Amino acid sequence: MSEKNETDNDLEHFIGDWHWDDKSHVYAQQLGQFLFRFLDSLEEQGLSEKTINKHRRNCYLIGVFECSYSYRDTFSPETVFSDPDASYEYEYMRKVSDSEHAVNSYRSTWKKVHQYTKRLGKS
Repeated sequence: MSEKNETDNDLEHFIGDWHWDDKSHVYAQQLGQFLFRFLDSLEEQGLSEKTINKHRRNCYLIGVFECSYSYRDTFSPETVFSDPDASYEYEYMRKVSDSEHAVNSYRSTWKKVHQYTKRLGKS
């Protein structure tokens, strides 16, 4: 299998729960591709596998919440990640965990995605 097909398969697996029709699938793909680039940037920084996996899990949840609760038709990193404060924190605490450690981890990932977006000149 080619590297592109592996990447496409990884993306489709990652976003599998984020969409329900063709239009939401396109949005999920765009968001997922952006989050994959963010995760790649963490690997390039030499972060530990454990840390990257933590951010990967949080990115997955960011995607779930963004695709489920936002009313956006078009993905725009500068819009979605414009605020350094985590969106969907209430949903995270209600559906995933309300432990201080877990919420702080989610906030940390959101802030890193926000900073990544700013570095790209998108915020």
